[in-house]
Amino acid sequence: MKKILGLSLLITSSVFIGCSDNNTDINPETEITAAKTKFVTNYVNIVAANYNDALAKTKELKTAIDAFVAAPDANKFQAAKDAWLASREPYGQTEVYRFYDGPIDGVAFGEIEGNLNAWPLDEALIDYVADGTGGQEVSDTRQNLVNNTDKYPTLTKDVLKNLSGYGENESNVTMGYHAIEFLLWGQDTTAPAEKKAGQRMYTDYTTATNASRRKQYLQLAVEILVDDLQTVTNNWKNGAAYRNEFLSLSKNDAIDKILTGAAKLSNGELAGERMLVAVKNQDQEDEHSCFSDNTHNDIYLNAKSINNIINGSYTKVDGSVISGTSLLDVLTLVNTTEAVSLKTTAATVMTKVKVIANNQFFDYQIIGETIDNNNKPVMSAVTSLEKQGIELAQAGKTITGKNIDSEV
Repeated sequence: MKKILGLSLLITSSVFIGCSDNNTDINPETEITAAKTKFVTNYVNIVAANYNDALAKTKELKTAIDAFVAAPDANKFQAAKDAWLASREPYGQTEVYRFYDGPIDGVAFGEIEGNLNAWPLDEALIDYVADGTGGQEVSDTRQNLVNNTDKYPTLTKDVLKNLSGYGENESNVTMGYHAIEFLLWGQDTTAPAEKKAGQRMYTDYTTATNASRRKQYLQLAVEILVDDLQTVTNNWKNGAAYRNEFLSLSKNDAIDKILTGAAKLSNGELAGERMLVAVKNQDQEDEHSCFSDNTHNDIYLNAKSINNIINGSYTKVDGSVISGTSLLDVLTLVNTTEAVSLKTTAATVMTKVKVIANNQFFDYQIIGETIDNNNKPVMSAVTSLEKQGIELAQAGKTITGKNIDSEV
């Protein structure tokens, strides 16, 4: 009887152990909560590293511009352009941190994103343009800041800041990446089929009218850019008040913010404002980086910023990797079916935007595309980005119970 009882206890114990294992497989709430915490922490680490990279590359841009202004020549002009393009690589991957009133675009922080990356801009407010282009009225005394020495005898940071967005016109952009882009490349007046960017000559900074003011404007614009990126970066560094505040949020509230940024960038901003509008209007002016023809890279990098969060990994400019618990890790614990679908959609997005990046010259790629035909490269990518945005919003609801609007 004792042997039988011992066997009975052993069997019973095995059953309970088996049940315990099965409960673990079901992903108890404690495991989900732990994963959420790790995901939010990894996100914050990625944000901080990404902004540090963006700031470092923008400082390199300033160094290149200062060197060019000190002794302008063709080689230094090209070096400044190359530095601008390099600065866009990390910055393009920061765009997923928008849309939830954080340090980049929150009112409490001065809505810095508008200073950094506003577009499309009316270049006629900044410098000379080809006849018949630009939106400023000839009679506007604030037209063409570089050449308007009567109204603005001295250019300063405050002058540029105070005029940006004047008249409640969002295209009145006087600073940021794209103002600098225009000052380096000039207007792109070539036909898309020529596959050329703007053709500004370095002599605009040597022998052209108001060359010294143009140099001054260029330096002021990049100084503001560095200042603003420094402010955003400081808010995410270790020990910063905002970083601590974000980490102290309930994990559902933090994840709601994270996925609001990702969903809105994917569906509303990137697919909608930056791609679909350009296809619909068939207009170079609707390109994100229309002067340098760098829009193909902008699109890829913006998509990559979303993918970084989905997969919980960011590759720094020095090649090192910040990685940890991903959105997919958390979603898999909550709803495996949704996680598998999002993983597939995200991979499809990256494949499609890579095609756009490899083909270059976005203004040429959109020729002949229409918004009702999703079989060509740009609109095919738009469709996948829209789907990804909707799935990200659904992931947010599944994980946190909160609704997310993926439109902007």
